[in-house]
Amino acid sequence: MPKENLQNSPLHGLSAETMLTELVEFYGWEVLDAAIDLKCLRIQPTIPSCLTFLKKAEWARNRVEDFYLYQFKQMPKPSAEEQELKPRERGFPVGVQPKKPKPLTVKTAMAERAEDIPEPKPQKRPPRYEDPEAPAQESTFKSRFSNSRFRK
Repeated sequence: MPKENLQNSPLHGLSAETMLTELVEFYGWEVLDAAIDLKCLRIQPTIPSCLTFLKKAEWARNRVEDFYLYQFKQMPKPSAEEQELKPRERGFPVGVQPKKPKPLTVKTAMAERAEDIPEPKPQKRPPRYEDPEAPAQESTFKSRFSNSRFRK
């Protein structure tokens, strides 16, 4: 990807600490947890502890960077080809400027996150065939309570 496109990205030259600080100051910990759904944002969140986790878990850092780009800065959504790239590797056309942050509450953040998650495809199972005339088979499993007087 050409460097010209990367320089147009709001993530260019932005440290994870600065990005996380901006997000926390604008949204707060509860809204970020509802929107991004990371454990480090839920249980005793602090900037240093979140940074430690984000440095170790690339998938979590990508999730936070996606939120920063497309919710906080409201940049245009990526194409299917660009979606395969990491957020820092994506470029934006020259002239596209970040917009004002999108205001969120816990309820709206959870609703938007639910919209982004695709519906699971129903799994097709082969139909069970039960012969009605076949004798019922009893279980051969024996436990130490099999002869208990409390057995049904």
